[in-house]
Amino acid sequence: MQRVWLIPRLLWRGVFFSNTLLTFFLLAPVFYTTVFNERTFKVAFFFKRVWAYLMTVPLGIITLVDKDEDWPEGAFLITPNHTSYLDIMVSYIAFPKYFHYMGKAELSNWWFFNIFFKKMNISIDRESMRRSYGAYQRAADDVAKGIPIAVFPEAMIPRDTPKLKTFKNAPFRFAIEQQIPVMPVTFKNNWNILPADPNHWTGGRPGLAKVRLHKAVSTEGLTLDDVDTLRQRVQQVIQDELDRDGDN
Repeated sequence: MQRVWLIPRLLWRGVFFSNTLLTFFLLAPVFYTTVFNERTFKVAFFFKRVWAYLMTVPLGIITLVDKDEDWPEGAFLITPNHTSYLDIMVSYIAFPKYFHYMGKAELSNWWFFNIFFKKMNISIDRESMRRSYGAYQRAADDVAKGIPIAVFPEAMIPRDTPKLKTFKNAPFRFAIEQQIPVMPVTFKNNWNILPADPNHWTGGRPGLAKVRLHKAVSTEGLTLDDVDTLRQRVQQVIQDELDRDGDN
C-alpha cells in the first residue's frame, strides 16, 4: 500500500517546494525592502507570517497549536526540537509574537533564504570566536529590547528524527546569563508530513502540523553551574511530549 502512495507523495513534495519558491518571489519585493532596516523588521515579520500561511495552507497543512500558558512578558528563549524543513514555516504561524531566529552561519549560504540572516535574524559562525561573540552580543541587545529569541538547541535536524539529539549548552548558557525564561516547544509530527532525511523520506503529504508550547522554565537565580540541569530539563519536557504523542 505504501508503494501505491509513493508517487502522489513525491508529486506533492515537488509542488510544495515549487509553491515555496513561487510565493517567495511573490513577496520578494516586500522582503528586500524591509529586512535590512531595523525600523521595518516588524513589517518583514508580518509578511514572513503571511508567507508561512501561503506555503502551508494551500498544500493542505494546517497548524494546530496547544499551549500550556500565555506567552511570557518581555524577552525569552524559544527552544523547539528540530524535525523537518517545515519547522521554521510552522513556527511563524505557531509563534504570533514578534521574535528573531538565531541560527548557524550555513543558513547564510542558502541563496534565497539568506536575506533573513543578513540583518534581521542572527547568524552564528562557530568557526570564528569573534563573529560568534558578535552574534551573542547582538542577541543580548535584542533581549534588552524585549525581543524573544528562537533557537534550535539540536543545531540540526537529526537523521533519525523524531529522536532527539543531545541539546547544545550554548542556548541555555545564554538564557542564564540574560536571566530570561526558556520556553520548550515540541514539533510533534512535522517530520512525518515533510521528512528531511533523503535516505528515509517518502515524499510528503497534507496534514495537521501539531505544536505544543510548554510552560516557560524560569532561569531566575540560576548560575552557569546550572546550565546542564536546565538543558536536561528542557530536553526532557520535549521528550516526554514526544513519548505521549501517537504520531511518532
